[in-house]
Amino acid sequence: MKIGYLCSDFDIPLYGAEGCSLHVRDVADALVAQGQDVFIVCPELGSGPAPTNARVYDLQPSGADAAEWRALAEEPAVLAGNLERDLRLIAYNHWLKGAGSAIVERERPDVLYERYSLFGSAGLELSRRYGVPLILELNTDLRLEQDGYDKFVLGQTAEAVESELFRGAAAIVAVSGWLGEWAVSRGADRDRVHVIPNAVDERLFAQRVSGEEVRAKYGLDGSPVVGFVGSFQPWHDVNGLLDAAVHLREDRPTLRLLIVGGGDGRRDAEAAAERRGLADAALFTGRVPHDETPPLLAAMDVAVAPYSGGLELGFLPLKLFEYMAAGRPTVAAAVGEIGRLIEDGETGLLYPPGDGRQLADCIDTLLADRDLARRLGDAARAKVLRDHTWRAVAERIKTLAESLLG
Repeated sequence: MKIGYLCSDFDIPLYGAEGCSLHVRDVADALVAQGQDVFIVCPELGSGPAPTNARVYDLQPSGADAAEWRALAEEPAVLAGNLERDLRLIAYNHWLKGAGSAIVERERPDVLYERYSLFGSAGLELSRRYGVPLILELNTDLRLEQDGYDKFVLGQTAEAVESELFRGAAAIVAVSGWLGEWAVSRGADRDRVHVIPNAVDERLFAQRVSGEEVRAKYGLDGSPVVGFVGSFQPWHDVNGLLDAAVHLREDRPTLRLLIVGGGDGRRDAEAAAERRGLADAALFTGRVPHDETPPLLAAMDVAVAPYSGGLELGFLPLKLFEYMAAGRPTVAAAVGEIGRLIEDGETGLLYPPGDGRQLADCIDTLLADRDLARRLGDAARAKVLRDHTWRAVAERIKTLAESLLG
């Protein structure tokens, strides 16, 4: 079966290091490993290496089209109205309806598989034009997530495109039950919505690895280590983790924080750590290649997924699956779908989102009771490697695609 994977979001470089980029590559590569013929169409490659086994079409306008785009992006009226991002996405999707036709005619895919993006109308148009079923992958409630963002101005237009997509796709793959229900509320037929959660690359976590080299490299030997992996998005409650560390260091003065990842909020997080007197306790590694994360996870005595109160988290973060696959005792905020993945007291510990004191208590429990920590970590690893691998995800996508073709 030949599958055309579309992603029209400029903020998701195919070779990027963040979870969204990894997700595109992991799904595509899992389908290739299964024997499917997969090609990816995207507007942005990024600056990293090319870690995917799928064929890649990096489609960007050139010549007069590119000149027109540059002029539009520099138009004073556009800049004054903060419209440059929205108009760029709309223009790209209209351009892709033409440029993508040449690829579809050349490749003749059996199925189009598109990652949902704002104003992402190209996949549905190509699907209708060539009579190819479209599977729409829904990773988060993007339009709702943008509320309050200065650069998101055309909300009514985005809502109209979203509704048309949800009604028109042959099937929707939602990475959580909450997102599946949200798609139904936006017009999707419930029978066409399929919940397939995120997963891990089982090859990366097949063997347990040692964290000793990481501990030696960063001077962590002899210290209890609490870790976080993320991109410092607004919904990551890093400040809550820092508050918890302040409480913990009252009785555990040698405790260290190992904070892995990069992003626009990293400097703010470092400044927040310094204000709390944690400059020497908090180690920020910066962005790390994905295949180098297992030893960093292994160096953590406890891994944390912190989120703020009042947040409606409609997806399950990739880092949670990876914490668990690595066998790390995990503490996570009981928000959104997280309680469906982590069974409190069985495969991890949950705390009320935004409650730094409760977060500290959960971490302290796992640091004090190493048998409990080991038991939770082992149970979490077994669950993820049994039920949540990209190989299993690819199998479900394949079965869904075959049912549409049948």
